[in-house]
Amino acid sequence: MLLAKNYKVIVVEDEALIRRSISKKIQTLNLGFDVVGSAMDGQSALTLIESELPHLVVTDIRMPIMNGLELIKNIYFTYPSIKVIILSGFNEFEFARQAIQYGVNDYLLKPVTTEQLSESLTKIKLKLDSNLTSLLTLANSKSQNVKPDELVKTVELYIRTNYKNDLTLEDIAKSLNFSSDYLSRIYKKSTGKSPLKYLIHLRINEAKRLLTTNLDLDIKTVGELVGYSDQYYFSRTFKQHTNHYPSEYRSLKEEEN
Repeated sequence: MLLAKNYKVIVVEDEALIRRSISKKIQTLNLGFDVVGSAMDGQSALTLIESELPHLVVTDIRMPIMNGLELIKNIYFTYPSIKVIILSGFNEFEFARQAIQYGVNDYLLKPVTTEQLSESLTKIKLKLDSNLTSLLTLANSKSQNVKPDELVKTVELYIRTNYKNDLTLEDIAKSLNFSSDYLSRIYKKSTGKSPLKYLIHLRINEAKRLLTTNLDLDIKTVGELVGYSDQYYFSRTFKQHTNHYPSEYRSLKEEEN
């Protein structure tokens, strides 16, 4: 399993001077973060996030095309392992308050000082390091004498990070250096379900969100975005778990609204 040396960051801010300033401060602080890209609006940021898969996004609230709150919602439902720091002005507290429900990790008031940014990045790094250590511990485990709750947490973290990929139980087990039988047995004993059921649950929930909030996306694209390359298999799986085909589910939700 390949693990990053430094954590990747994307900075999203519509004011060029602030965007460059934040990016420069992050690099200069030398806390183990690399700015791999920047964007001036949420829509451009999503495209960049899809290609770079950063560990952290630092974003403004008020931006053209797609504001920071919409961006944060997209990150929360599509990339649940990405950490988020929001930048806000004095008159944007209500936006910041709403953002809390989408799992933001910190809130910085403009103008952001180097000291504030350093403190925030340090806290984020501790969380990322903790996740990394957990994965490393499991990957390097020879005896497999690991606590069940730790195994469950790490398996779910791995699935949340990779659910958009073509993922099998064997892939998960191999990445964490476990046999698939062992991993499945311990996970099921702790949760009452298999790792693949958790994967499907995650995918179906995200598909529901995409179907109801992105009406311009066709069914095939929605399926691909949640990890199903075969449209027909996606439709059958969706119906199995919701009693409706994706198109039916979308129509029902439109009628409700």
